[in-house]
Amino acid sequence: MNVLHFGIRSANLHFVSTSAENGAADHRASKREETARRIMVSAQRLASEHGLDGFTMDELAAASGVSRRTLFNYYPSKVDACLGPPIEVPASAMEAFASGGPTGDLGADLEHLAREVLGIEEPTREEMVLHRQLFQNPRLVEALHDRFAELAVDLEGAVRARGGEQIDQEGALLLIRVLLVVFDTAIDASIAGDDTPLSDLFSRHFGNLRRLLA
Repeated sequence: MNVLHFGIRSANLHFVSTSAENGAADHRASKREETARRIMVSAQRLASEHGLDGFTMDELAAASGVSRRTLFNYYPSKVDACLGPPIEVPASAMEAFASGGPTGDLGADLEHLAREVLGIEEPTREEMVLHRQLFQNPRLVEALHDRFAELAVDLEGAVRARGGEQIDQEGALLLIRVLLVVFDTAIDASIAGDDTPLSDLFSRHFGNLRRLLA
């Protein structure tokens, strides 16, 4: 009886320890995401008010409530800070897409993949307005295109892995740019006062595009 009781206690202690470690890791990740987003919004505000060359990294650190060292741990430049964290597609969603899911239809599965990205954290109305204002800047547009080129490589590989469709990097980049146009259209609708969640607005306009091209 004593041995059995000890074994159960050991298992429970291990479970609690693992849960605590996972909880601490999740908390750290959440805090890091929160800080990255706060810096991004601060950078976008400063760029909107003063222009990209109208503020320093020291001023950005002060506006974000972080040290200069912390700022550079997150972003190496003002351009990177304005763009925010790299676009991350959830691994499970990309794996499902690459394996032909979740529906087997490329258009529907691209929509699902985009919704997964949009669903990570919905931007605020202010963030959408800042996005619209800032991405008229050629330097930011060029930097954004560089990021999309990297994403296109991943998308090309995922589409090729599906087996049914043929695509090259140029085609993958075209797909991403089409998705961005739909995303921008959804942002315009949201800024204009549509309270529909951004991911649902995206689906509405993506559906309109698919019907037009059918």
